[in-house]
Amino acid sequence: MEDLEAMSFEELIELKVTSVSKKEETLFGAAAAVYVLTNEDIRRSGATTIPEALRMVPGMQVAHIDSGTWAISARGFNSRFANNLLVLIDGRSVYSLVFSGVFWDTQDAILEDVDRIEIIRGPGATLWGANAVNGVINIVTKNSKETVGGMVSAGGGTEEQAFGSVRYGEKVGDNLTYRIYGKHFERDEFVGQNGDPAADSWSGSRGGFRMDWDLPRESSLTAMGEFASQTQGLRHKDNLVLPRFPFASTFDEEEEVINGHFLTKWSRKFSETSNMHLQFYYDRDERDFENTSFQILNDTYDLEFHHRFALSQRQEIAWGLGQRYIVDSFDNSANVKFNPRQRLNYNTNFFFQDEITLVPQRLKLTVGSKFSVNNVSGFEFQPSGRMAWTPNDKHTLWGSVSRAVRTPNRINDSVDFKNRVVALPGGTPIVASNFGNLDFESEEVLALESGYRVKPAENIFLDFAAFYNFYDSLLTVERKAPFFETSGSSIIPILPFPFDNKGSGETYGLEAAAQWNVSGWWKIKGAFTWFQMDLTPDSDSLDTTFEPTEENDPEIQWNLRSYMDLPHNVEFDTTLYFVDELNGMNIPQYARWDVRLAWRPVDSLEISLVGQNLSDSKHPEFGDDQFQFIARTLVERSVYGKVVWKF
Repeated sequence: MEDLEAMSFEELIELKVTSVSKKEETLFGAAAAVYVLTNEDIRRSGATTIPEALRMVPGMQVAHIDSGTWAISARGFNSRFANNLLVLIDGRSVYSLVFSGVFWDTQDAILEDVDRIEIIRGPGATLWGANAVNGVINIVTKNSKETVGGMVSAGGGTEEQAFGSVRYGEKVGDNLTYRIYGKHFERDEFVGQNGDPAADSWSGSRGGFRMDWDLPRESSLTAMGEFASQTQGLRHKDNLVLPRFPFASTFDEEEEVINGHFLTKWSRKFSETSNMHLQFYYDRDERDFENTSFQILNDTYDLEFHHRFALSQRQEIAWGLGQRYIVDSFDNSANVKFNPRQRLNYNTNFFFQDEITLVPQRLKLTVGSKFSVNNVSGFEFQPSGRMAWTPNDKHTLWGSVSRAVRTPNRINDSVDFKNRVVALPGGTPIVASNFGNLDFESEEVLALESGYRVKPAENIFLDFAAFYNFYDSLLTVERKAPFFETSGSSIIPILPFPFDNKGSGETYGLEAAAQWNVSGWWKIKGAFTWFQMDLTPDSDSLDTTFEPTEENDPEIQWNLRSYMDLPHNVEFDTTLYFVDELNGMNIPQYARWDVRLAWRPVDSLEISLVGQNLSDSKHPEFGDDQFQFIARTLVERSVYGKVVWKF
């Protein structure tokens, strides 16, 4: 892809996206609430991580819990273990079967090598499968053809204490290019609720490669791999310690994470309307908790085939098959156990999609469904229908109806989590425990969406989306009769709180994005989100915590970004974020102001100074993590400098 900084406004509007229908189509004509973060957006935001870059996207909830832990979701249900968002990096799902979500601390890349991030708000399950309930994030890195040569970047500051990356690419012969790279970072700890250091410092390193071959008969082969290791400090708040008195304790520990992956993909293009690809990847994620003696190990094997062809001049078919195996293993601790401790999990899937052109270049209808079988919930189907009307090159109207599911994870059906000590009437202490439910069913959503894109002037672009979601079989935490359990020579009274599907709810909202090219040297972008949630437990549910979680997402969010290209190759960029209060967590509203000043004395060298969270010295963004009882910390004001040299 050509340098996005050099693109005209019209070319940016016609930017190609692939996540909506697994083929290239224009952003302007896509029948979904899709937003694209370009490489220029990421670079000029001053973001040093992928989660920080996602703050710019309408409809996304992004919040720090501590230095290396985020809560990230789309259209509600946010938490550290948010499980309604599917995330892909170069076609590789980074889904964790432990909680059906993403460990964001390990999703990293050299940001200069990220081509774009495509974000779909709303279900994408027809193409991408289970857990693409509220959205899909597709992170696409650059082809190695675009990274020939070398690059070195380095920086440091108050919170981002030290970071650096090195990358080298080369062309071998006429058809092969490659790059190798490495990255390291060290992040300072945040501040605790009482103003003390939060013991959550974070550091890590990663290295990898990518190779791209152009083969005969318009086919290509890609291979890439990576190995990463990191250490993060955690502060456990009131964590249960069994079986010794006083049962609950606040302590610090380190989490060691080692992960890696290998992916290969073969593609062939038959014509402008026909292509196919075959992809395989292997992924390993290992997490060790030092003090609690708990370990998680996941090995994922995934094979996917996809084929697209034109059935007629007005009808295009896409179909595909996939098979995924996940082998998991847990070293259980005194208060967190999985039964069985090891399990082979599988998901076999098939999808079919039919795109019908009703009026050439004006009106199209897309219908399809994903069908799958897994070892936990059995057979699942996830249909959708989408229509887009583009009466002319200035307007697009679209609408969709979709069904998606979030399949059960290992916590839902297998966990035994002793999380706190409570007092029975009369003061007798008893251990409250969450239990998995082998009969736990998939959570479901029926989503109605519509949107409107318009170019009211040659230098203005507006994008609006509205949605109304109906959820059923949502997770609730019920209560059963107490019983006794032996632990060594101790007898422990247990108050069980098993998981069940006795919740339902509705969410609805409006999202908007805008871009105004004020002049050739000044660009303004903005995003706005209004969100509402209404949750209702079933009449026979005993869960008293379900309904209050509807106040764990902000009602209003917005951001405004200004990019200025000043004389003498100077860039001056500012961003203002606003996030409404989270009443369910006692988090007040906050505004965040980021500033970036950069200078390019020559084309190959960039020197920048970035200030983040300049509007206040520190503030909380999210509540305590409820599964591992990780204490929330305060995000601090920070400043860092950075140098990037390309050769």
